[in-house]
Order: sequence, then structure tokens, then C-alpha cells
Amino acid sequence: MALLNGGEVRAMNLIKILLALSLVVLFLLFIAQNAGYVEVSFFYTVYKVPLFVLLLLSFTLGFFIPSFYFIFKEVGLKRKLNSIDQGLKELSRGYINRAERILGGPAKSLQGIKSILAKLFIEQGRVEEAKAFDPILVGELFLKEGKLQEAEEEFKKALSQDEENLKALKGLRDVYSLQDRWQEALEYQDKMLDLCERWEKEKQKRIKAEILAALYQKEKEEKFIEKAMDLYTTPFVYAVYIKHLLSKDKTKDARKHWDKVLSLNYQEDVLWNLLEDQATLTKLLDTVESKKDMISPDVLAMVYIRLNLLSKAKELEEGLSDPIKALLYSTLSHKDQDKYCLASIKELLKPFVCSCGKAYNIYHPLCSGCLTWGEIKIRRVFHAGGR
Repeated sequence: MALLNGGEVRAMNLIKILLALSLVVLFLLFIAQNAGYVEVSFFYTVYKVPLFVLLLLSFTLGFFIPSFYFIFKEVGLKRKLNSIDQGLKELSRGYINRAERILGGPAKSLQGIKSILAKLFIEQGRVEEAKAFDPILVGELFLKEGKLQEAEEEFKKALSQDEENLKALKGLRDVYSLQDRWQEALEYQDKMLDLCERWEKEKQKRIKAEILAALYQKEKEEKFIEKAMDLYTTPFVYAVYIKHLLSKDKTKDARKHWDKVLSLNYQEDVLWNLLEDQATLTKLLDTVESKKDMISPDVLAMVYIRLNLLSKAKELEEGLSDPIKALLYSTLSHKDQDKYCLASIKELLKPFVCSCGKAYNIYHPLCSGCLTWGEIKIRRVFHAGGR
């Protein structure tokens, strides 16, 4: 908001003076036209009071009583603001106990200050005390520590106080997702999608689509994967849908969606998601090979290794990364020690990696390391055991 200049301030003051004079003139005119008296009985004695005095007294009381109330409220508010200012200043200087003592005074009834106090308690390891101030923060702490039951309890406590608390809904969705309780995760994701702000809608649709795809994998109910495809298509959703189509022998539909996968450059992510399903890969192999120039040698070799087409995998040898070569050689070898190494090599490959650095053998919609959705991607360059 722009500040008023000197001329504007003088004009405002003049208007205030004119309004005050107008009120005085009106009041004097009222007195002149209402010069009568009013009889007032007080302790069995009757007094004649001029009407204008009674009105003036009523006006004065009506003005000053609310004024005193608001002055008192303002003083209390200033005390709270001063406490907040001093507490935050001490916190910024590193004096945690001083900040706790100051913020725990008049300002502690404010929700924002409760959250700050809870954070201070958590930093000091006083988790039980923090629970009374902000169950959301405590729930998030438990979630990061993998204490899912305790996290669930705190988020539910927060929802009992505010059933539209987005952080609590998100927390419960994440708790259930990490436990593969996808039906319950979907319930809270639906609430998230209904309540979240417009800027976040697309992200929440993506999350819901991947929850639906994961729920289909668990329950095998077609409606879940169909809803996922209608809502938001990701590589994981496409992989689950193509697998579903091929399980129903809908090869033509599967090929049509594979062409869509290629157009979106999702092919390698989709194939990595399908590696665990030999039957699906077998049915899809001709379609994949028809445009194999669009697939990296590493991923194509993994498909061949999974289907035991080792001679085809060997043809790609020169273009393979070292970890995939090691996997291929161990698979080809008949030596016991190489067979022993095979499982270890597969474990070290971990083709899926989150932006936080945590790696996975199979895709997860939610990273258990940083608790973010949609950040787990396929590696483009393989390095055994790391990024």
C-alpha cells in the first residue's frame, strides 16, 4: 500500500475537523429543539434532568465502555506481539531455553506459537511435551523415523481437532501408503483432492492415480486401473495398465498403449516396471522389438536376460554399462561363484532412484526416505549401488 503524501495527510485532517464540527453543530441544534426535561427516579427521589444531559451521558457511556474494552484488548495484543518478537529474537540468536520461556507466556495460546514451541521441544528431545502443542509436527517426526503407528495416532488426534487439516490428511495418506494399505490411503487422498488449493490439484491427481494403480495391483479390480488411466497417466500407471490388458489377452489394446508410451518417452520406465512379470514381457516382446532402436541397450538387455534370451542380450554387449555387463556375464556363466554373485549384482543395480538419493529395486510411488511423491525415476546411467 502506498504511503500518503503531505498534501493528502492535510486534506484528511481537514475532513476530520469538518466532520467533528458538523457533529457539534448537529448536537447544539438538537439541544435547542429538545430543551425539555426528563423525570428520573433514583432511591425514591425524583430528579428532573435535562433531556440533552441524559442523551449526552448515554452517548458518553456508549462510547467509552467499548473504548476501554478495546484498549484493554490492544494492550493484551501488544504484550503477545512483544513476547513473540522477543522470543523469536532469542531463538534466532540460538538461546532455545530463553525463547521457550518467553514464548510460553501470554503468546502461547496462539496456534503459530504452539507450533514453534512444539518444534523447540522436539529439537530438545522432549517429544511427549510437544504432543500437547502440535500433534502434526510430532506425527511428521514419527513418520520420518518410521514409527508409523505413533504417527497415525498423532495425525488422527489432529484431525479430531480439525477434520479439514490438510497436513493431517496428507500424513495419514503417507502412513497407509508406506504400509501398502492402499484402500485407506485412497480414502484420505480423496479428501486431500477435495480440499487442496487449485495450484496443487494436478499434483494430487497424479498421486491419486498412482495410489489407484497400486490398489489394482493388490486387489486386481479393473475399476481401479481404469480410474487411474482416466485421471493421470504416469509410467507406473501405464505399466500396470498394459499388464492388465495383456492379462486379459487384449494384445491390440496393449500395443496401442505401447505406441503412446513411446510417444511420451516412457518406454524404459515402463519396461523396468514390467521386468518382474515374465508373462507380460513375453506377450509384449514382439511389440517391443519392433521399435527396439528407441530403447537403451541396458534396458533391452535386461528384458532379454529376464526372458532367458541370453544370445540376444550378448549381441548388445558393446553398448552395455558395466553393471549390466556383469549381470549378463554372471547369468551366462556356469561357475558356482558367478551364480553366487548374480543375486548381489541384481541388488546393487537398483534401477529406481529418488531425487533424495535413495535407490530401489522396484518402483514405489512414495519415497520412504524423503517422503515425497513422484520423485522416483529410472536411472539413465547405471552405477552399482549408487547414483
